Amino acid sequence: MIALIGNPNSGKTTIFNKLTKSNKVVGNFSGVTVDKSIGNYKGYNIIDLPGIYSLIPYTKEEVVTVDYINNNDISLIINVIDANNLNRSLYLTSRLMELSIPMVIILTKYKGNIDIKLLKKLLGIKIIICNKDIYKNIDSIIDSNNTNYNRFKKIDDIYLDINYRYSYIDEITSKVVKNNNHKDIIIHNKYLSMFTSILLFILVYFVSINIIGSKCINIVSNIINTGINYISNYLNRIDISYIFKDLIINGILKGISNILSFIPIIIIITFIISLLEDSGYITRISLIFDKLLRLINLSGKSFQPFLSATTCSVLGIMSTRTIKDRKDRLKTIFLIPFIPCSAKLTIIIYITTLFFHNSFYIFLSFYLVSIMVIIISSKLLSKNNHSYIMEVPSMKIPSISIALKNTYNKVKGYLFRIITVILFISIINWVLVSFDVRFNLGVSYDNSILYMLGSKISNIFKLFGIKESISILSGLIAKEEVVSTLNILGNNLDRLSAYLFCIFNIITIPCINTIMAIKSECGYKRMFLYTTLYLVISYLVTILIYIIIRIII
Repeated sequence: MIALIGNPNSGKTTIFNKLTKSNKVVGNFSGVTVDKSIGNYKGYNIIDLPGIYSLIPYTKEEVVTVDYINNNDISLIINVIDANNLNRSLYLTSRLMELSIPMVIILTKYKGNIDIKLLKKLLGIKIIICNKDIYKNIDSIIDSNNTNYNRFKKIDDIYLDINYRYSYIDEITSKVVKNNNHKDIIIHNKYLSMFTSILLFILVYFVSINIIGSKCINIVSNIINTGINYISNYLNRIDISYIFKDLIINGILKGISNILSFIPIIIIITFIISLLEDSGYITRISLIFDKLLRLINLSGKSFQPFLSATTCSVLGIMSTRTIKDRKDRLKTIFLIPFIPCSAKLTIIIYITTLFFHNSFYIFLSFYLVSIMVIIISSKLLSKNNHSYIMEVPSMKIPSISIALKNTYNKVKGYLFRIITVILFISIINWVLVSFDVRFNLGVSYDNSILYMLGSKISNIFKLFGIKESISILSGLIAKEEVVSTLNILGNNLDRLSAYLFCIFNIITIPCINTIMAIKSECGYKRMFLYTTLYLVISYLVTILIYIIIRIII
């Protein structure tokens, strides 16, 4: 087994993808590679292990790597090192050298600022530069007998040992690294960096929603409606039962049509975020936002899961494994469902488009409400007294191919949900709205099974009507199903109730997958506690906003 080992953000996953032709997601912050991944390269098994800084684990992802190293037979270690963080990376290298396992170093992000020959001589380890010849160089090393000798002495006193190693590493880097006096304005200008980062994200969403997204929605909606009309006319011309025709048109096609029309916006936002991740910008602004997050008792470590949660709450919750402090981790997990994920984004777009003429200000207000809920909830929870330290990768021109691949993987997963879960729920909704309790077809809505169930459910969701209450309940399976259900049933919302309906949905109990992720990370007790709090908080916030709007207007 060949093991890829290195610091977070060093480029391990990129190399793994190149060697194994894998479609694994590449990111610029620790937490993307949460579990070990195994691939094959010319008959050799290669394992991509989560990033670590030493052989003493602190986070769950580091435990995965250290346990694997200690309990498995590794024939070769490929130590991946970021050339821009050589000093920090060599500490892990010094620890890996103690294992007496053949090792080679792959140097990523190399820009000619390191004397490779001298570094090889000082370490006694073969070094490969990650470039277009990487395959040829790796083949020659894998097929040869690799030996390396530990150039670091081991001192029994752990503190003296650490000081010695870093002193020796400083001596090495002072000899091999050329001076670089470049000062990064994104990190060092605390006022400009915060302003530009916030402005950038507002611009991303404004362009995605108002400029490009609105036109794409209209185009896709017209195509879908034309397709539905064509299929409907075709079914009218052939000998087909009414029940089957109604199922296809009103149960399946209308159930997923609105959700499909939002796909362009999700693609655009996901692609832009992927470009920012690959450029190294996302990691840097996590350090910038550390100062801001500390005002609400969080740290920059929470920014990374929060950003992941804009795609999927489950992904955000899994990413909290990089947070070593348990209280901070539990708090971040609790706050993540308040962030509008891609599924909740469909509800926001639906309400904004249908009731507010695609107003960006209304769209932005939903996010501002979510942010306020996060701020207030975090302030009420325990305080954070921990520092935030991480490696900052150099800025680079992002790879369009990598961004496209990441976008494809994420959108593919989203479409899979539509084809499976959402399609299934849409058919169930059609059955409930088309039949009465005696399974007579073509009954009025007031006599349907759905109305009977909805009248009982609406006693719980007293803020809204029967149809809206049913859609909220179906959203527990998948939040996209809220839009699908309303599209099948129709709605009785005016502009005010539509706004409140959207607020309630983006704050309330998340989908069942998110609830299960909370159970997996926190246990049953916290799962039930958090779920109850989401319901209570969503009610209180919705009522409060209703009162504020009534006072204003």
